[in-house]
Amino acid sequence: MNKKPIFLLVSILAIAITVAVAGQNCESVTLKFFGSQMPVSFCVVAFVMFALGGLSTLPLLLTRAREAKSDQLQVTWREQDEKLKEELTNDKIKLLEAKIQTLDAALKQSLKKK
Repeated sequence: MNKKPIFLLVSILAIAITVAVAGQNCESVTLKFFGSQMPVSFCVVAFVMFALGGLSTLPLLLTRAREAKSDQLQVTWREQDEKLKEELTNDKIKLLEAKIQTLDAALKQSLKKK
């Protein structure tokens, strides 16, 4: 099952809810941070918190992208290993066939001498 459409739908829904709530609540609120107080619009606080929440998922997304790339690289290596095994098998077969032909020619030549 492809999770991208579900993820996209949830993201669009979250953005829509954030915009609706922040757009309807632009009153000034007082933020307290280590003893200092700052009056800030609630819609600014909502957008900043939403953006920080989105940024907090960035390391997870980057890790998954690296894992996917690594998995793809391993699949490529496996395919190359299989091709190499096939080539080695073919080379061994050709070498054995050449030896058989050489021995056959030597046998025929020794039978002609007798």
